[in-house]
Amino acid sequence: MRRATVPFVALVTLLVFLAGGALAQGGPPSPDATPGASGVSGGALGGIDASVVPGYRLVMAETVFAPGSYVTQHTHPTAIVVCVHEGALGFAIQAGMATVTRSETRATPEAAEQLALDTDVVLDPGDCVAFDEFAAHTVHTAWNASEETTIIWEARLMKTDEPFTTFVDAMGTPVAS
Repeated sequence: MRRATVPFVALVTLLVFLAGGALAQGGPPSPDATPGASGVSGGALGGIDASVVPGYRLVMAETVFAPGSYVTQHTHPTAIVVCVHEGALGFAIQAGMATVTRSETRATPEAAEQLALDTDVVLDPGDCVAFDEFAAHTVHTAWNASEETTIIWEARLMKTDEPFTTFVDAMGTPVAS
């Protein structure tokens, strides 16, 4: 009888360990989280003032999400393409429009998926999300969906006279962060 319990205990221990790992992965920010970013860092890698679009700058940036980090609802004065370099990025839009291109369908741009509002997606290395704030006011959240550091690369066409990020409340109204 004791021999039967040893494998059972080992199985239960393994299941608890695996469940703990899944629970350790990050999730979206809590609806009552203070507006802003927690555990997120990075900045511009390079850029150029776009002579064909006066008042705008094309910037390549890197953003690093520590384990458990997130960014609450916000907007950007930009058209942007965000690609996951390492880790996994959780992403959701609360207003506007965005598309996702998965790494396995990159060769066929028409395979880009339109994201549904208030639907969480997880982007893996090579996956990209894109939106044009000028075409549709895009309110969104992002978070590290892995247990490790997540690194994203962003191509931004942004207004030079506006802050890059504006945090908003549930109604989309700008708030101080």
